[in-house]
Order: sequence, then C-alpha cells, then structure tokens
Amino acid sequence: MADNSRNLGTDGFADGARYDAVRPDYPRSALAYLVTALGIDSDAHVVDLGAGTGIFTNQLVPFGPRITAIEPTPGMREVFAKRLPTVTVLDGRDVSIPLASGTVDCVIAAQALHWFHAPVALEEIHRVLVDGGRLGLVWNERDESVGWVADLGHAMRWPHFQPYEVGKDYAPVVAAGPFVNIERRKFSHCQTLSHELLAQRVLSTSYIAVMDAPEQSLVMKEVDKVIRRQPDPVELPYVTDVYRATAALR
Repeated sequence: MADNSRNLGTDGFADGARYDAVRPDYPRSALAYLVTALGIDSDAHVVDLGAGTGIFTNQLVPFGPRITAIEPTPGMREVFAKRLPTVTVLDGRDVSIPLASGTVDCVIAAQALHWFHAPVALEEIHRVLVDGGRLGLVWNERDESVGWVADLGHAMRWPHFQPYEVGKDYAPVVAAGPFVNIERRKFSHCQTLSHELLAQRVLSTSYIAVMDAPEQSLVMKEVDKVIRRQPDPVELPYVTDVYRATAALR
C-alpha cells in the first residue's frame, strides 16, 4: 500500500525532473482567459503559489508581469530555477507565503489547491493581495469520459488512492473564504506522449511515486497493459478546469 503517513503534496513530487518532463502545459485558451479575467499585464505582481517546476509560470512570463513563485518542495524549486533563472522562486507554502501583506495583485495556483489547507490558505492568500486583488485556479484533469483514459485511471488505482475528487466544484470552497465574484470555466486540452513517457507520466502521480517497489511494480504492469493497446505516440486528453475570484475588501 502507499504510505499515507507521508505528505503526498511534497514527498510525492520529490522527483522534480520527472515531473517537469512529463506533465502537460495548459491550453492557450485557458491562459488567455486567466490573463484577461485577472487583469494580468506588465504592471502586475503575480504570485504562482505551489509553482512546482514552473510549467504554468513559463507560460505566464511572455505577458510581462512581475512574478514571484512559491514552492515548498526542494526538487521542484531546483528544476524551476534552472528553467526560469530570471524568476524569483521562494521556499513557502499555502499557509505561509513569505511576502508582505497587500503587495500582490494576483495569486494563481496551478494544479495545487487540492493540496492546500483551504480555510487557512485562502486567508493567507487574501493577506498578501491588494484590496480587490484576484485569485486564479487551474487544473489539468485526465478526461475519463474517453474509454481508454478511464481504463488507465482504474489501472492506476485512481478511484482508490485519488488525492482529490476529479471534477469537484471548488467554487463553494473559495466562497467560504474572503473571495467574491467567482467564475468557473472549462477548456479542452491534449498531450502527445510516447508509451515510455506516458508510463513516466503515471509514475509522476504522487501516490504512485511513494509506493513501495513491489506495489508500484504491480500497478505499472496493469498500466502497461492499457498503454500497449494505444498507438505510439498517444494523445492523452484533458479537461482544464479554471476559476477566477476577487478578494473581498478588508
């Protein structure tokens, strides 16, 4: 069994290089929506909270904002610093953002909020935002309405170990914090992977990464059966779930 006593949000992502090599970027349509909805421009100070290896940050850089990345996992920060040497990346987390109050125009969490202690994290995000600052959330989720992707999820034992509920509506979670004007949008996305990289993509899943070797081997044998039935390379479809919200006035 996976060791549930470990912190999957950090231990599960210790291998930053693997994560960076196999995780998808975000669709341009979703990025364009966020940039417009959050008012991101060259004058904005944006925090990427739970920035990982900088996959989302890298897509945000061309829009010209000042970006501060916050990431608790050393292996992730190491890859981030190599990928984006001109962007500041700090050791911090959802409940402890190492920035002064009221100094940030926008906070974005990409593929991260489900790891947060939401009630405390939303208050901490609100603390660092200027009055009327904005919050953006984004997830890439495997599209299990596609038959083989659903088969892959079962082979991965996702229904048993999943760290969060795919498709969950996070609007009530955000609304329970000091945020208003919440809007949700969904976008389609796709990632092309060789069979080998798709296997590595599965291995980058937090709970699989921390399994003991015998169990991980059993899971990957089942995963391989699904992968081998697909063309090589294969297109892995995603639904990209996006939210925007405004910080309530103090």
